[in-house]
Amino acid sequence: MIRLLILFVAFTSTSQLAAKDNDIFGKKKAGQVSFIPGEYQGTYLGDKQEIKYGLQIFAIGDDKFKAIGFNGGLPGAGFKKGGKIERVEGKLVSSSKSKAVVIFENGNEDATARFDGGVLIGMEDDKVIARLKRVKRAEPVLEDD
Repeated sequence: MIRLLILFVAFTSTSQLAAKDNDIFGKKKAGQVSFIPGEYQGTYLGDKQEIKYGLQIFAIGDDKFKAIGFNGGLPGAGFKKGGKIERVEGKLVSSSKSKAVVIFENGNEDATARFDGGVLIGMEDDKVIARLKRVKRAEPVLEDD
């Protein structure tokens, strides 16, 4: 009986240790790169012109991220209905306490996103294509009539 109790305690302890590194879907949490997800706004440098650009980044587990880009700015902050939207997924390739590098793929193209202190520098083929700053937006307050 004591052996059974010891095995049960050992199993549940091990399961709880493994579970704290996973989200509710069993995917590995982003952990030390939790500063990456969020909203970014700034300038996209393409076709020899600067475009106001917004980017939303979401952690999807296993050091992977999904990004949605909006030409014109973030929704509610410059993006216009019907404007160009781009969706890409990326993988973390390096990180430290406040810096990280994620490679985003879109078909045959790769873009490198370097995160440093709330600033994202986007690069393709060693050329800077975007400079975005993390923004925190407040939810609008609903007022009673």
